Amino acid sequence: MKRLLSILYTLATVLIIVGALFILQAESYGVAILASGVGLNIVYRIFNLNTERISQLKFSELLKVLGIILMLVACILIFTDYDQKYNMMIFAVVLDVIINYKEITLKTK
Repeated sequence: MKRLLSILYTLATVLIIVGALFILQAESYGVAILASGVGLNIVYRIFNLNTERISQLKFSELLKVLGIILMLVACILIFTDYDQKYNMMIFAVVLDVIINYKEITLKTK
């Protein structure tokens, strides 16, 4: 399962980057690619939540839940006429990176 989650996270990251690049080139399908990448990232984050720590109201896990909710809202807003939808998506992705910075490392174990 851990290997599958690693593949899911990598695919989500690639889709987010490719979607953002297509949006910069004014391609209409870039939004769909970006939203699917964020959607896969949401699924990955949900599977990695520690429910025991959430029930104990640990601050770090509650921040992760907040990040998931924010990504979900940004994913929904991307398909609306909301003026700040791209800013919301950028904020959600950057906040996700900051909250989960320990998973993003170049060190080998």
